[in-house]
Amino acid sequence: MMKVPLIKPDLPAFHEIEGPFREVLESGKITNFGQFVTQFEADAGAFLGTQVATVSSGTLGLILTLQALGLERGQKVILPSFTFMATAQAVLYAGGVPVFADIGEDMTLSPTDLETLLNRHEDVAVVLPVHMYGLPCQVGKISQVVNEAAQRLGRSIAILYDAAHAFGAELGGQRVGSFGAAEVFSLSVTKLLVSVEGGLVSSRDPDLIRVIRRMRNYGIEQNYDAQWPGLNGKMSELHAIIGLQNLRKVRENLAVRTEKAAHYTRYIEDSTCFRTIPVPPESTHTFKDFTVLVPPSMRKKRDAIIRFLSNMGVETRAYFDPPVHRQSYFMRFATRTLPTTEDYARRVITLPFFTSISEAEMSRVVAALAEAERTFTQSLTA
Repeated sequence: MMKVPLIKPDLPAFHEIEGPFREVLESGKITNFGQFVTQFEADAGAFLGTQVATVSSGTLGLILTLQALGLERGQKVILPSFTFMATAQAVLYAGGVPVFADIGEDMTLSPTDLETLLNRHEDVAVVLPVHMYGLPCQVGKISQVVNEAAQRLGRSIAILYDAAHAFGAELGGQRVGSFGAAEVFSLSVTKLLVSVEGGLVSSRDPDLIRVIRRMRNYGIEQNYDAQWPGLNGKMSELHAIIGLQNLRKVRENLAVRTEKAAHYTRYIEDSTCFRTIPVPPESTHTFKDFTVLVPPSMRKKRDAIIRFLSNMGVETRAYFDPPVHRQSYFMRFATRTLPTTEDYARRVITLPFFTSISEAEMSRVVAALAEAERTFTQSLTA
């Protein structure tokens, strides 16, 4: 039986990185902002059209950027509950208080619910939308809602995007990375751009990036004089070498993923009752995750469907169930129901998808979905 894994990371061939690895290991200069980290920042910034700072993880990038934006202890941060828990963990580690918002049908932050929360909470300091699965948020509407609230309150409200899934994504021809005050990418193994572990903070504000670069190095300005809050958030030269090599292939890999995702979508929609999330024509999606929705009538069978697919050799996940406001550590911040979040969280199934996925593997997944549909539709009518 063919087995289809959830992911296969895009990694360079060893011969492509052997020379730089040998150079770094023989010199002993494996960290502290050497030539490869410097080059990676320059090349990533050129790709995005912004200033960037490398960090040791996307989560740490969120923490440092929240603090660099002036978040004070106890101030509120609005974020969607439908996200990986790292988004909310970063808010707490930065000293903020999470306020959970609902999502729209695109599974990103609902501008309507955002407006409701900004009217209820006049002490919000930051809005933290998430480009879910690599699909850009409704950036224009979010900006409009936040700007109107800021004008009403007579103060600024920062917008920081969690772009962990979205390196390479675009909206209206503008690359994700240049929206809001800053955007933070993850470069871990499930992403389009992989450095094994690591992250990037991207902004059009060079002063903000300068501060982030100090904060990732214990807050040191110069001569071991700490002028900023900080800790060790450096990216190693080894990680930067892998990131540099993979950055050279981002456009090619994104084109391949776009074509394969379109084929996968047609195949699933034509052959099964499961539904995909539409991609607006002005958006370029990275498909960090390829997620489908179980029909409402089969919601209670979702977990059984996941087990069924596993028995057929298809690895899946329920990204993201439970949503953050239903997780044990964060329930204390859950002040209301989030109907769309709670509905979608019980219906999502993330399917295998990666740049190198084959026609045979996609066919296998769709065949397993169709078999699951037949099996569980019969059980509902029995």
